[in-house]
Amino acid sequence: MPTSMKSFFVTFSLIVLLSLNAFVSHGFVSSQSARFTILTCTPGPDLYSLFGHSAIRYQDTIRGKMVDWVYNYGTFIFDDEFYVKFARGKLDYVLSKEDFPFFQEEYIYAGRGIFEQELLFTQEEKQKFLDLLEANFLPENRIYRYDFFYDNCSTRIRDMIIRATSGLENTSNLGFTHPDPEEIKHISRIDFSYVYPQPNTFRQTIQTYLDYQPWSDFGIDLALGLPCDKKVEKGEYMFLPDSLMKDMNFAHYSGRALVAQAVEILPQEYELSFDSTVTPMNVMWFFFILHLIIGILFRHKKLFQFSDRFLFFVTGLLGVFVVFLWFFTDHTATKWNFNLLWANPINLIFAFVSSKKWSGWKLQWMKIYFFILLSTLLFWFVLPQRLNMAVIPIIFALMFTVVKIVRPGFLFRVNEGKSVAYVSA
Repeated sequence: MPTSMKSFFVTFSLIVLLSLNAFVSHGFVSSQSARFTILTCTPGPDLYSLFGHSAIRYQDTIRGKMVDWVYNYGTFIFDDEFYVKFARGKLDYVLSKEDFPFFQEEYIYAGRGIFEQELLFTQEEKQKFLDLLEANFLPENRIYRYDFFYDNCSTRIRDMIIRATSGLENTSNLGFTHPDPEEIKHISRIDFSYVYPQPNTFRQTIQTYLDYQPWSDFGIDLALGLPCDKKVEKGEYMFLPDSLMKDMNFAHYSGRALVAQAVEILPQEYELSFDSTVTPMNVMWFFFILHLIIGILFRHKKLFQFSDRFLFFVTGLLGVFVVFLWFFTDHTATKWNFNLLWANPINLIFAFVSSKKWSGWKLQWMKIYFFILLSTLLFWFVLPQRLNMAVIPIIFALMFTVVKIVRPGFLFRVNEGKSVAYVSA
């Protein structure tokens, strides 16, 4: 073979090999016209959509064909075991890839808006970002264990952007199945310069959305423990889609802006509304008043009435739920839950105690329980965990029941058989 032909063949083979390597390793090569944008979707009516949503849009011409893809880290399978998996902290989310028109159709139907921010990447960063997304989309990498505060559809986008702009050739794990917060902080070159008006806890940060769903707010305040009252550090606000958009708007690196200003591409029609009629606060105060009326009207009947049993049964059941979330799930935010101060699992046992058997250790525990309830109210505003305000009437109702058991003569006379006498512990 002539030298010139041999040289040409070697050069051509090398070019083909490099091209195939790019295709095999990264899937696609982005063009000069490639465009990446962050999509921020407004909140929806369901609890899982109440906090909004984030996704990545990729527009380009690949092999002569226009593509308009959405990389969506918020995909999950809603089956019969969804709530069981969610309660146990074992809910897996999946990175999906779909055409933008199909993605947008869902939000048009729901009346939810979409904002778009273009990522001002260099050509090298565009390719790096595409490689990361495609590697993450591989079957062995696309599934991840969802964590509301630390690993969700918004935090994944934040961390992928940090990796794409890190300037490092090797970002250790392209699949990014288990993000390492310390590694992300170490490699980040982005300055998230937006300053929030005041430092907030995770619980305070999500409260803006939960105000529209008071029953969901009550349930979440019951389920989430002390870790939810941790102060949100710089960069951590981006677990919420709205905060991701806000932080990205003010982000800079290498002396330039990270994104263009957000543009509304789908107007919002659905507005969150607040129903102030049947709220946990109203229902709990109504029960407390009803509980007092029953206790006073039927004071000559029995020491331990139906409403007392109902109260102990429900708070005991809630206590079992709190203990389950604390010790028997993979959730990190449900540990060290101060709701056990009032929602005690032992109440479930006491709901079935006979009116005539309040003595010994049962009576001693009731005395201790009364001071726990009283202390909870006295130190309400200095507790390290913020409890839902609707708990206050429940505590009053529990204290009323405990006083009836421990010091019945202090409140009223009790009819035990044929004679009427004051009973004192």
